[in-house]
Amino acid sequence: MRSALLLLLVAVPAGAQQVAEGAEPNESTATATILATGREAFGTLASLADGDWYRIVLAAPSDLRLETGPGIGSQVGDTVVTLLDATGAALRSNDHGVGCGYYSRLYVSGLAAGTYYAAIEAGTFAVAGGSYTLDVRAAAPTTLATPGIVGEGPENNDPRLGGTATVVSLPARGNGSITTTGPAGDWDFWRFLLVTESFVQVRVAATATHPTTPRMDDPILYLYDSSSPPNVLAGPFYASNFGVWDTAFDVRLVPGAYQVAIRGWTGSIAGSYYLDLHRSNAARVTVHAGGCGGRVASVATTDSGPGAPLVVERPVLGSTYAVRGSNLGAGGFAFHVIGFAATFVDLTPFGAPGCTLEVNYVDTPLQLADGAGRTTFVVPIPESLALLGASLESQIAVFDLLNALGLSFSNRVGAVIGP
Repeated sequence: MRSALLLLLVAVPAGAQQVAEGAEPNESTATATILATGREAFGTLASLADGDWYRIVLAAPSDLRLETGPGIGSQVGDTVVTLLDATGAALRSNDHGVGCGYYSRLYVSGLAAGTYYAAIEAGTFAVAGGSYTLDVRAAAPTTLATPGIVGEGPENNDPRLGGTATVVSLPARGNGSITTTGPAGDWDFWRFLLVTESFVQVRVAATATHPTTPRMDDPILYLYDSSSPPNVLAGPFYASNFGVWDTAFDVRLVPGAYQVAIRGWTGSIAGSYYLDLHRSNAARVTVHAGGCGGRVASVATTDSGPGAPLVVERPVLGSTYAVRGSNLGAGGFAFHVIGFAATFVDLTPFGAPGCTLEVNYVDTPLQLADGAGRTTFVVPIPESLALLGASLESQIAVFDLLNALGLSFSNRVGAVIGP
């Protein structure tokens, strides 16, 4: 695992995974900025009417994930992401994702190979002239193991109407039935508890082969919190087409109690369904205190929306992980001190009083800070399950000759790779 990451870190030039938005206008299929999967784009919405389009090509059927976050400097604060087909027609859209303030999280499962476009627009709370980042991950569709079956609890199991949701422990396959369809029809709620930060995958599974008839078609999913009455956190999530049982969503969640709701599309067939709920440990980041000489290492953190300030950057398989440096001195020589384990070495005896080396490093790529003393170090994370749970530790060292050692060090940023 470590050797694979080390080879990648050495082989990829600093900044090679970031793509700047193309020259305006770039809001059409003809002018969209080309963006390869696994790479991170960055841009600015010059006005609240501005929009940026990115061209994405899937060489094979994929599960596609589009995620926005704050850019460098002034943040746009609120985005809307829309996935478009090859003609520019809208397929799906997301305004506010879960756990990312007012930024966006759009997930589409089993997307066919072909050309698509991601449109970034300003949301309700956006700041004109603000910057953003866009991460694109395309993973091969996977079949998750079938979890144990848990029967639907007695009706009423809709907490919006004073009922009690069916409680399950993840992973679980909920076996239930929708008796009437539409927004005013039957809703089933499934409640679960997360004790650690988790990546939760929700799938309507094999409904067409459910042993009980009639079988429900065209299910719609929602994610709710555990309040009374509950608040919707995400959704609705639809199937890719009528009569297709592929409704799904993925989401990263902090510890707490949550509920997944399922209902039927207006006019669709009511009946039985399977609902699969899976969890795994989520990618996570911790920005530690410390540093000397005023040097600062951080990751993208939104300053707007629910829970702000909120860290939104994560090292996720098949995407780009970015560590940001600030207060590095205009045009400063900055080294990304990166490794797989933390350490603690007091550098006072080496001529750097008050400084500490906190990373057992394996590489130290160099970049020059910009005129504002900022830089971004990117780490492309391969799409390899062997890397799940691997740690990444980062500091930024600046060659500044402020002490006998000639180096000052930022605080440490610790991360764990997740799905």
